[in-house]
Amino acid sequence: MTGGRKDRNIKLGAGKKKPSPSTGSTSWSRPAEGRKEVAPAKPRQSRPQPQRDNNRRNDNRRGNQNRQGGRRGNRTSGPQTKSPLMEEDWARVIDHDQTRNEIVAVTEGKMLLCRLKPKPNITPLLTTARVYIGTDENLREHVDQVLGMTNIGRVANHVKADLPLVIQIFVEENEQHFISAFFNVAGNMSLKQHAFELLSGVGNKKAIQMVEARGSSGFESLEALNEACNIDAGELLAKRFLAELDDREMQPRLLDLLLPVKA
Repeated sequence: MTGGRKDRNIKLGAGKKKPSPSTGSTSWSRPAEGRKEVAPAKPRQSRPQPQRDNNRRNDNRRGNQNRQGGRRGNRTSGPQTKSPLMEEDWARVIDHDQTRNEIVAVTEGKMLLCRLKPKPNITPLLTTARVYIGTDENLREHVDQVLGMTNIGRVANHVKADLPLVIQIFVEENEQHFISAFFNVAGNMSLKQHAFELLSGVGNKKAIQMVEARGSSGFESLEALNEACNIDAGELLAKRFLAELDDREMQPRLLDLLLPVKA
């Protein structure tokens, strides 16, 4: 400067220069000195999976199967259904097949078709012969063993042909039971049907005729019934029994109502 004042050169102390920002860097600035760096997290080490013991697993399966098998076994080992044949004492022979060493018979108690094993070296049994099949071994003269039940569909044709005759003879031999249990007491099942109409060939008119012939005193025998009504009562009742044996769903069932025969 010129004039009365002298020129003074004022010197400014050099201060800390601010660093000029870098124009070419896009990275984050370095953290200040003394700042604790956060250590990167260590990756978790997966725990070793326990190895499955295949033998143990198999043993467990076997144990479960054994337990289930035991349960099934308990079910089968429980009380079994009692065979109806165990309640039967007598049967009528229909056929004695010596070739097969087998007897086909019908029981007297419930009219069950059954197969029997005859005792060795017995004389061939005739049709309608009466044999004991009960549990008392001392009374078993002809039968060694009761093999089991059968049905009409499994027996031979000649057995089917002889069965009605065997049943009819059984009815006629026990005529007093069937007279008192059926023919002398049968009544109306509905307003339109009488119990006599359950017999083969008996319609409403014939049923009325039988009721009128019976009167208040009843029939004394099958012979008297047959003469009064012009029928064969034993044969008709046997046919009804046979139809019920062939069709287990037939209702009402005279087999259940009239059997067993009362002594």
